[in-house]
Amino acid sequence: MTFLNPTIPKRRCWWYHTILIGGYVLCPGIFGLLQEKQEFVAGHPHPVSRLLLSSAHELILFGLVFGLAFYVSRATTDELLLRWRGRFRPIWTGACYSVGLRLGTSLFLMLLFVILVASGAIYSHQIHDLAAAQHSGLSHIVSSSSLRSSPAYFWISLLFTSFVMAGLREELWRSAFICGLKALWPETFSSRLGQIAAISVAALIFGFAHTTQSPLAVLNAGVTGFGLGLIMIYHRSIWPAVIAHGLFDATSMLVIRFSP
Repeated sequence: MTFLNPTIPKRRCWWYHTILIGGYVLCPGIFGLLQEKQEFVAGHPHPVSRLLLSSAHELILFGLVFGLAFYVSRATTDELLLRWRGRFRPIWTGACYSVGLRLGTSLFLMLLFVILVASGAIYSHQIHDLAAAQHSGLSHIVSSSSLRSSPAYFWISLLFTSFVMAGLREELWRSAFICGLKALWPETFSSRLGQIAAISVAALIFGFAHTTQSPLAVLNAGVTGFGLGLIMIYHRSIWPAVIAHGLFDATSMLVIRFSP
């Protein structure tokens, strides 16, 4: 691994990197346990401006955390899986994976719901929560009513929020976190099974970050994050996962926009 920070011991730098990247997601999850669930407020007189300001705040915060983590660790392009592999392959494979993720998470949650209903843990009239969990991961960023009422808000959400705020930002986070685990414990996380274990840890943390939403949304985020991590390590590139994630969220935007 390339290391360009000789003033700080190498392993300590990777600890700083991993703590920064992990804390970026863990802190909102902890705060979510301490406060009531909140949804993006729809009544703001300028919803587009609010969306852009909120997105800018999130991107600046992530840029600072990611930039500081990169500064101390000097992770390489290959370590962060940033190489674009194939001319158009990341695009069409990402699109196919998006469909697979949607079907896979839906089937998983349906099976879980059937088991919970059969065991008496929940009641069948709560089935609407299952559908809500597929889209509630967006509730802290976008307003459902604004998606339906404002064309500008809808298109910004569909293209920018889905592919940049969700797809690119969150997959960069995932690759950086997995990179940190592999650097700190190479004997544990560098093998194929070890990388799957690293994906599992990242998926648990990613799901935990959604504690401001419903328990099903937490579970859905964790399962989706695990699938996106598998795509990432299989292709040794974040880009198919970025495309898959962006399309996954974009279809949720479309469902919200055109649902009754």
